[in-house]
Amino acid sequence: MSAFLIVNYDIDNPELYGEYQAGAIGALRVGTECEVVVFDTDSQHVEGDHTGRTTVVLKFESMEKAREIYESGEYQAVVGKRHAASSNHFAVLVNTLG
Repeated sequence: MSAFLIVNYDIDNPELYGEYQAGAIGALRVGTECEVVVFDTDSQHVEGDHTGRTTVVLKFESMEKAREIYESGEYQAVVGKRHAASSNHFAVLVNTLG
């Protein structure tokens, strides 16, 4: 069963965010074990207390693979740059139906 990592935030420091992106692509194994399904920098808030303008949805083959990659030392070494470069962020891992 596939799993998705859904992340939402406002980018406050584009330069630092660019550094995060440069490292995250390899660390998340984009193109081999991870597929970018959504990268939207103009997300529209319709419900809830607060959301950011940027939404990213990544697809993995399973929840186990998503957790393995997210928790890997390689990704954890760069994710702090996203945290420092953004505000109003959240991230959730979700399973597909089925």
